[in-house]
Amino acid sequence: MYRSGEMKKYDIVHFNNTENFLLFQKQAWQISIAESHGFDFWVNYRWLVKDEKNIVKYILWNIFNFFVWWKIRRKIQEFDLYYCSTPDMLEPLRQKVRADVKWLPNPINTDIFQPQGDIIQLEWNPACFFPTRLHGDKKPEYAIDIFQNYIKPNYPEATLHLLNQWFEVSKYKKVLSDETTYFWHDFMDKETLAAKVRGSDFCFWDFSIGGLSLMPMQIMACKKPIVTYDMYELIKVPRQDLWELTRKLFEDEDFKKEYIERNYQYIMHFHTEKSIAKMHLENLRPFIEN
Repeated sequence: MYRSGEMKKYDIVHFNNTENFLLFQKQAWQISIAESHGFDFWVNYRWLVKDEKNIVKYILWNIFNFFVWWKIRRKIQEFDLYYCSTPDMLEPLRQKVRADVKWLPNPINTDIFQPQGDIIQLEWNPACFFPTRLHGDKKPEYAIDIFQNYIKPNYPEATLHLLNQWFEVSKYKKVLSDETTYFWHDFMDKETLAAKVRGSDFCFWDFSIGGLSLMPMQIMACKKPIVTYDMYELIKVPRQDLWELTRKLFEDEDFKKEYIERNYQYIMHFHTEKSIAKMHLENLRPFIEN
């Protein structure tokens, strides 16, 4: 797009794919933004691979990072604004990449993800929904352990609904083979996902790096109880204590109602599209006024 002159048409350019940062060319009249999502591999790879058990993958990632990371980090300095999408990234990126990095929260489409709307009722009671991609980075074993060793023994009709997606599906299908307990769902659009969240009784999500990602916030916007590993924004319960949080959500109705309402109000205040747009505009204002 730079070669064709297409990029010169824009007053603001926003790069949110780390691998494309190297393509950026600074233009004096443009406001330029770089954004990192999760722990993008080339930006802060050590957080991504620190629990990697596959030694070949670990070695290859380190080799690739050695030859490329410094180029991308140097290129990031050329942008006017540098964003990260979750607050768990702020301190590592300040130390390793750029000191003035800002957190721009993920926006939630509350027209789709809200308490009211179509409902696709998930089987049995309680129906536990775990709509995450199954691979090692997400640490799905934590959710499965809580379900198998607390929820199912205490609530014999409980079911766990999982996504039929990503690397470890075949592995988990072998061990989660009871068709009256475990249900598998194919990839779905956002409207169907929201309807299934509303049709669940309880949800799990990511148990990896401790940041509150998009899906759990969408679940919170639907006013459903969720257990996920979030140490930076809202839940702030250590991973080893999420079992106890689950127990309280199942056994203490008043606590569950307060938890759901607190989460919902937080999303409505900090993560709506309107609130994110306002924050983004404030960050852009010094460049627009100049």
